[in-house]
Amino acid sequence: MATNVSTPIPSSMDAYQVLAALHNHELMIKTLCPALISYNFESGDPSTQATYSITDKKPIGQTTYKLTLTNVHDGVDSLVNAKPPVGILTIAGKWRVKNGQLVEDVEIDGNFMMKKMAKGNVEKTHPQQHTLLLEQATKA
Repeated sequence: MATNVSTPIPSSMDAYQVLAALHNHELMIKTLCPALISYNFESGDPSTQATYSITDKKPIGQTTYKLTLTNVHDGVDSLVNAKPPVGILTIAGKWRVKNGQLVEDVEIDGNFMMKKMAKGNVEKTHPQQHTLLLEQATKA
């Protein structure tokens, strides 16, 4: 199941500022996980590709999952591997800076119920995450 979120980059910002924010794993984690409880570096290299263990608060309670962030020349790839009580959920995002936009293409895999719930959550919360990331990029 796929979805897409696009946000215009303010004209006062350049692509390099946005890329620097995308490549800042700590900033990405704090932006992607607004109810973050804790995160721990697990493996890899934060300047290229790294895996983190994230503990987050969700409407159904506290959850822990793996997040892998991979820096690429025009953005970052994010991969969430979660094991909620109702099955396995994988959310793969490709965050790119292109044509004056922050574009995120998301692929969601899991059982039907999980995919539907995750897609709704992505479409509801990610525009807000884009805005927050762009705000943080101006401060960096």
